[in-house]
Amino acid sequence: MIFGKIKKFIRKLDRFQLLSIPVLLVLIYFSFDFQKNDINIGVVLPLSKDFSVRAQSHLKGIKLAVRHINELGGINNCKVVLRVKDSDNTDLAESIRDLIYKDKVSLILGGFTSKETRVIQYISEKALVPFITAICTHFETAKSANYTFRTITDDQQQFEALSAHSANRFQSKMPAIIYDSDLYGEESAKRYAEICSKHFQQVAFPFLSYKKGTFNFREQLGNLFKFNQKPDSLVILAPAGDSALIVRQAREMGFDKPILGANQCASSEFIHLAGIFSESIVTTLPYNPRAGGQKFDKFLNEFRATYGYKADSDAATGYEAMMIITLAMKTMTEKNISLRDALASFHVWDSIIGSGGFDSKGNQVRPAEIAIIKEKQAIPISMEELF
Repeated sequence: MIFGKIKKFIRKLDRFQLLSIPVLLVLIYFSFDFQKNDINIGVVLPLSKDFSVRAQSHLKGIKLAVRHINELGGINNCKVVLRVKDSDNTDLAESIRDLIYKDKVSLILGGFTSKETRVIQYISEKALVPFITAICTHFETAKSANYTFRTITDDQQQFEALSAHSANRFQSKMPAIIYDSDLYGEESAKRYAEICSKHFQQVAFPFLSYKKGTFNFREQLGNLFKFNQKPDSLVILAPAGDSALIVRQAREMGFDKPILGANQCASSEFIHLAGIFSESIVTTLPYNPRAGGQKFDKFLNEFRATYGYKADSDAATGYEAMMIITLAMKTMTEKNISLRDALASFHVWDSIIGSGGFDSKGNQVRPAEIAIIKEKQAIPISMEELF
């Protein structure tokens, strides 16, 4: 009976109306959103040049988290899809705009250097799209921002931990600072010096700076032996590869005092490149890897099974950040609030790397952990006696 009515309706149509039916069907087809069950997450990282080793590891942690999320049914029954941009090989600003306006991402995850992170932050803040960095530690990243969050411990807390440790354990009174003018910048060196004054330390001046692309640091390091009051420790604020060269050359030149570095020195890249010279270097970890207990052990096992090597801190923080995003999206639906507000409400959480949370500015509240390199591993000081 239904088919009979359809036939009668078609017979009433003239030639032009009949010809318009296929066009109408095409329009309906292309206007239907076949991706409506996908949740797009933008990822922006330097994947092919100077910081590619760490960035690739970070991305693998994110991808493993997405695999687990989708295997469990996704987020509110929607599949998570990563839209990845390599900031090394694209126009960064245009890539971010494409993610927001073309791919319609719900959130952007990534950022590495402070310069790169500031570009992502600026555009995402203007577009009212949440941005999370789990790898950029610059202390000003989340300052005066509404849509920016950081799941990694920032430089402010890392500098506090390093300065206190060097003063207490090594009785350091005059540390020297060498820094990469691109990644950390003079403002970071000045901030470290300010923190040192709290621990009755006076930083040797001038700070030792260098430009990107430097391989021979003997000119800068030679100043360690020329100061009127010779430094009793060296603090390195530099990328992993540069930090390894600085450590090797400082030791070769006869500098036998304690050497400390920010979390770049905790990376597997630094330990591999520095070799035996990495032994006894003091660094910071954004977390204690043992704080996650069995959940962290499970993550380590699955990461190794998937990628064939042990996960480092960059992989772990990538995994954690993606899981926090998942929890926030579920909270958003349950409480009928925006994703930004859901993230801002996360003052406490428990993840594979222990407890954490956002403060009122979107910064991670988890304190920095001091570690020492022993037997090619970054060992938390609290566990040092076991090695």
